[in-house]
Amino acid sequence: MYSPEERAKIEQEIGGELLADVGEELAELRDFAKKVIELTDEKDLPDALVQQGLAALVRLYTVKFQVGERWPPFPVGTPMQATAAMIMCTAMLRAANVEVFELGMWQSWSGA
Repeated sequence: MYSPEERAKIEQEIGGELLADVGEELAELRDFAKKVIELTDEKDLPDALVQQGLAALVRLYTVKFQVGERWPPFPVGTPMQATAAMIMCTAMLRAANVEVFELGMWQSWSGA
């Protein structure tokens, strides 16, 4: 986790609020991993567990992006099916109450 001083410095550098804390997200992912390891049957994978891992990974990617790290979300050479990416993006936009038009505007303004 960032100390308050470290967080303030980072937020000053990026010109805005840091949307997550790497330490907190790593702790969340450790908890997620323990729960996955404890599963005895993949048929018993709870939706809430998938949500926990996805949410932590999204926040972790976001904070790394905010501090200037720019890398693809998937390993190079590991194809992601377009349909899978569109399903996830659509669900994420819907959950955040963001329209595709708003995403396009944000991308053009932010240079992301």
